[in-house]
Amino acid sequence: MFPKSLIIPKNQLLTISEDTTIQEVYNLFESKESDHIRTIPILDSTGHLFRGNIYRQHVYEYVSRNGDTSKKATSVMRNSTKFISNSADFYELFFAIRDLPYIAVVDDAHHFVGVLTHSSLMDLLSQSWSLQKGGVSLAVKTKQEERGNLQQITKVITRYTNIESVLSIQIEKTAPKSILYTLPLTIDSPVLRKIITKLERKRYQVQSVENLDQFM
Repeated sequence: MFPKSLIIPKNQLLTISEDTTIQEVYNLFESKESDHIRTIPILDSTGHLFRGNIYRQHVYEYVSRNGDTSKKATSVMRNSTKFISNSADFYELFFAIRDLPYIAVVDDAHHFVGVLTHSSLMDLLSQSWSLQKGGVSLAVKTKQEERGNLQQITKVITRYTNIESVLSIQIEKTAPKSILYTLPLTIDSPVLRKIITKLERKRYQVQSVENLDQFM
C-alpha cells in the first residue's frame, strides 16, 4: 500500500463538473491562475464521482479546429478508466501512473479523493534509494543462473560498510541481473576500491560506480 501522504486532496485541486462547457474550460486554461495547469479532473454533477481528465492540449486543439465550444467538456475527456483505489498496492500504482502526469484516487464508494502525481512517486522512489544518505551507487552483475548471488555480493560489501538500499534490475528476461547498491562512501574511498577488488576476485563484474552527490 502506498503512503496516503502522497495524495493531493480534492479540496486543494481545481476540478470541473461534467456539465462544464469546453468554452468554460478554455477560459480556465487561459486564466493567469491556471497557466501552470495542463490537466483538470472532471467530476460528476454531484462533485463526488470521478469521470475523467481534460487536457489543455486537447482543448486547444479542439478550439483551433473551430469545434463547437458549447459542447460539454466530457466530449474531449480522456482517462475515464485511469484511477486507483486509495487502498491500492504500490505496484498497482506504479504501473497505472507511468504514462500519466497524475492518477486520480478514489475511495471504496468510487468517490474522488484527490490525485497522486508522477513527480511525487518519483520523489518517493528517490527516497527509497536513500540518496540523502548514500554517497555512491555500485552496480554489480550477477552470475548467470547461479543461486546465492545476492547473498554472496552482500556479504562482501557488508564486511566493509553499511548498505543503504538495494535494487535489482534485469534489462532482458534471459540476461543476468544487475544489483544496484547504495553505499555511504565517497567516490574516491579506499574502502570502495577494496570492495570492488574483493568482488572481482570472486568473479563478479562491477559494471559501474556512480557518484550520487551530483543528484543532491
